[in-house]
Formats: sequence, structure tokens, C-alpha cells
Amino acid sequence: MIRIQLGIGLLLWLLSVQLYAQQLVIYPVPAGVLYSQHNDDYTVRIRKPGEPWQDLFEYNVQVDLDKVRDASMVFFDFSGTVEVAVRKNNSLVQSARIRPLSNQIQSKQEGNTLYFTLTQPRKLSIEFNGDKLQNLHLFANPLEPSKPDPNDPNVIYFGPGIHIPDDKPGDVFRIPSNKTVYIDGGAVIRGKSSATGSRTYG
Repeated sequence: MIRIQLGIGLLLWLLSVQLYAQQLVIYPVPAGVLYSQHNDDYTVRIRKPGEPWQDLFEYNVQVDLDKVRDASMVFFDFSGTVEVAVRKNNSLVQSARIRPLSNQIQSKQEGNTLYFTLTQPRKLSIEFNGDKLQNLHLFANPLEPSKPDPNDPNVIYFGPGIHIPDDKPGDVFRIPSNKTVYIDGGAVIRGKSSATGSRTYG
């Protein structure tokens, strides 16, 4: 009887380890995000090996301080292995690169779609036809082990949803010193932040 119980316990432990080792977290788009905040230059899908593809929301972001341009951004959290498919819309693909090149990520191009696999968290720039500005910023983040307590007086917590400082888009969030700022994966912040002696993560 003891051997059977030990065997079942070991099996459950192994299953829990395997499940943790293969996780994929996609954050829902906050209510109130307008279609104008979507960039349709790319269509990005991800999946765990052998499972159905899941669509990501391609956020429109602005890059280049000298001459501001629109680019695209997607993000998700994972552990184990994840497969990524990036389709370039609106133009014919002649070439594609995944930066930084030092990561040496192998990819396969089929028509206008680039396929590749990630086995560890990466922050990548996907560039088609040599375009380094209207590119895709892909943030494949590690799983988050723990979140701070939203009720902690030393924590400024931006939970899922849209956050606007004093209901004035583009205004500034004033972050007091010695505070921890946590930004949830489902949070959208419309404004700037000014912080002194604070820690930001999320």
C-alpha cells in the first residue's frame, strides 16, 4: 500500500512539473482599446507544439525619437517551447531577419509568413525587407513567479485595464520615492511616468 501511494505521489509530481514546464499565457485586450490602437502590418499567432494556433493582438507603438514612426508590438509569457508564426501583411516579403542576430534563431519562410520556435524568453525585433523601423517588437517573457500585493501601501499596482493619469491622456503619473510599480500584462497605460527611487516590474 505504501509503495502504491508513493508511486501515485511521484506521478502527480511529475505531471505538475511537466505542466509548469509547458505553459503559455496570453493576456486579453483591455476593454476600451480602440481599433486604432491595433497595427495590421502583421498577423501573429503562437501555440504550444501540437496545439491549435492562438492569435495575438498587435498593438500599434511609436518608435524613433528623431522621426516618429508606427511599429507593431506583441507580448506573451511562456515556459518550455512555443511556436511562432508572423505574417507580413500589405506587402510582398523578399527577406526576413530576427534580431538580435546573436540569438541565431532558425526560421522558415513560407510566402509572407515566417515560422520559428522559442525555447527560452526573448526580446526580439522581426524585420521584413530590411525595414528596421516599421518592424515587429516581440516580447516573449518568462512566467511570473509571483505578483506583489495590490493592497500593499508601498506598491503602485496597475491592474488589467486602461490607466490614464487624472483622466488626461498623455499626462504624467507621479511615482513617489521608495515605491514598487507593478504593471500587469493586461494593463494599458496612456501617459508618461515620473519616478524617483522606485522599482518597476511586471
